[in-house]
Amino acid sequence: MKKLVCLFFACVLTVLSGCGCDDGRNVDLVFINDSNAVIVAVVADFDDQTSGAQLADSSPLKRSETFGFEAGKYPATVIVYEDIELRKELGRVTVREAPPEEERWYVTAHDGGNGLLFTVETEWPEGV
Repeated sequence: MKKLVCLFFACVLTVLSGCGCDDGRNVDLVFINDSNAVIVAVVADFDDQTSGAQLADSSPLKRSETFGFEAGKYPATVIVYEDIELRKELGRVTVREAPPEEERWYVTAHDGGNGLLFTVETEWPEGV
């Protein structure tokens, strides 16, 4: 329960727009929305830190909008929320290891039959 409360406050306190950290220069993990889901907040829960991001006006992410996170210690779980206050989770994916040197992870949310599907790649996904 304590970790869930920490995740909630990390998301609320880190109200960001665009790419979540440092304009993308020091970002090791990028979340990309390639879905029609109503995504209002994304949390990256690393082994040693938790970061959250949402648009400044709390509006949903549009298709191809991103949030970037400066990585902590892996593994990292990316959690996507429709409503952060109600903790309405749309999905999650765990990235087990750090990206190869001088690369980053691109975690992409796609529409699926029963919710969101996620891909994790070291290159920007085609078609987004």
